[in-house]
Amino acid sequence: MFASKLFKKVLAFVVSISMVLGLFVVLNKSQNPAQAATKLGDISFFRPGLTQESFKNTSDLFAQAVKKAIDTYQKNYGGKIKLVYSDWNNWDTKIITRMAAGDPIDVVFGGSGNFPRFYTKGYLQPINNYVDLKAPYLNLRAMDQIFKYEGKYYLASQYGSNHFWVVLYNKDLMLEEGIDESEMPLALYKNGKWNWDTFVALAKKLTTDTNGDGKVDRYGVGCWYPQIFVYSNGVTYVNVDKSGNAKLNFDDPRVQKGLNIAQKGIKEGWMITDWNTASTGLAQRKIAMYIERWYNYDDQKFNQKVEDEIEVAPIPLGPDNKNKLYPFECDGYGISKGARNPKGAGKFINILLESIQKYCDDPGIKRRPKYLQDFHTQLAKYSFYPGSPDSVLGNLVWDINGALSNAASVSSALAGLKPQAQQAVSEANAKPEKPVFRPFKPFTIDFENGKMDMFTVLDTTKKSVKLSIVSGKEAIKGKSLKVACDSKKDGEWIDALYSVPSKVKIYGWHDYKVSFDVKLLKAPPKPGDTYIYAQIINSNKSGYKSYGWITFKLDKANTVYHVEGTIAGIPDNSTTMGLKIGIHWGTDFVIDNIKVEEVIQ
Repeated sequence: MFASKLFKKVLAFVVSISMVLGLFVVLNKSQNPAQAATKLGDISFFRPGLTQESFKNTSDLFAQAVKKAIDTYQKNYGGKIKLVYSDWNNWDTKIITRMAAGDPIDVVFGGSGNFPRFYTKGYLQPINNYVDLKAPYLNLRAMDQIFKYEGKYYLASQYGSNHFWVVLYNKDLMLEEGIDESEMPLALYKNGKWNWDTFVALAKKLTTDTNGDGKVDRYGVGCWYPQIFVYSNGVTYVNVDKSGNAKLNFDDPRVQKGLNIAQKGIKEGWMITDWNTASTGLAQRKIAMYIERWYNYDDQKFNQKVEDEIEVAPIPLGPDNKNKLYPFECDGYGISKGARNPKGAGKFINILLESIQKYCDDPGIKRRPKYLQDFHTQLAKYSFYPGSPDSVLGNLVWDINGALSNAASVSSALAGLKPQAQQAVSEANAKPEKPVFRPFKPFTIDFENGKMDMFTVLDTTKKSVKLSIVSGKEAIKGKSLKVACDSKKDGEWIDALYSVPSKVKIYGWHDYKVSFDVKLLKAPPKPGDTYIYAQIINSNKSGYKSYGWITFKLDKANTVYHVEGTIAGIPDNSTTMGLKIGIHWGTDFVIDNIKVEEVIQ
């Protein structure tokens, strides 16, 4: 009897313990969702200019927001995030280079200036299955307009990256000039009178010679971005359809009308387009109004510390902008085509965008005046993104700006550039060329064997250029290559050397470190403006493409200088690539110890 009762008590105790343990396990699982989350694994992440060193700057809101996102992903999803680095020079080629090498980056940066190219050239894959597109912080208007093709999204953007163009102006300066507050841009905008006519009238009134020397030294407007007048008229140089196909739009009267007002400002002298003057002019009172993105208010008030009161108004819209659309730009993140971990990439993009919005964009926006914050909210409903279709033209956009200063008319400026623009459009619409990744072997050329057959003269029209092997005092060490040249005979720029492709193998889709030693044999013809330069070019034929730009000033004769630099992001399948070395305002020089190595990042 006693044994039976004891057995029952023991059994009851065991059962109760089992139930408690079971309940503990259930509670433990429910109270540790991070541990229970899916292990999404490692991902690579690329944003130009961002390194581990960036995270040490605790005052950099953007870097700290990214760090929080990285920490969150690594803590909650069981994977490491590896940063891929590039500076802002040709940064987008880093994406293609990694694809060519068979190692696509998982999460990549992009923006309105990279589409439709990132889509049409196949750099990115759709994000619909990986990114939560219902997240409240997304900028869906921009995503629908410029990052969506054939019904699928290729980039996710947060609303805080939505930047519109404005006119910043010096209110104190205007008051001193007798301009009533009711005649200033903000009041004119609020009263429905802010347009091109009132803008030009104000700019002319504020343009003057302040010191009486007969020259204008204060301009009504500073604008390094004259195409903004085309955009404020509701139109772009290029039209792009929902499939990413581009069509040139030079003949649209709205384009020409926008450029006409820009050319008028330049030629009549009430607008200056020089970057240095425009970007610092408000602080120095060299300009009265400045056309920029809205966040430049921060630069004026907190970085340049302008003592005068700065006010802001939306950019005046042109007469043909019937839908009252305001030019905006934005950026975001996507997933490379062929990425190894798209699921982890999609999760990180959501974490990243939310963190940037919460810890960078929101605090930054709150620093600005309430009325400016309200403009950001209101005008976003009427945003359009002209930088996207016009990115098809590449640097030709800036050639148009330059032509405005020199051409007799806008129509003649556009006519002169139309063949190049049409070619750019045709290339944008062409099928993407598949990157070919060829292994590169580092090399050093020191001329000790007395041969110079690895180099030839690049520009044979420069008659003063002669190559020879020298030793003794002329050489840098042992034997060196001497380049005889004379800028007095052959001009400012002398493209002297080109490495022979059959002897020296350089390929695209790599990042290179280039170094060499150089010595002038004669005094520089233009002290302070004589320098050696190097690039990688894809052939020695007319019209070759060049990549990178390494320069080094040569101040003295018979002094050995060591030149070193990086040439990164070379999107080129050519098998005739070579190293170009030239001299600016040069004379005879010797060169040695030429080394090209691959930079592994």
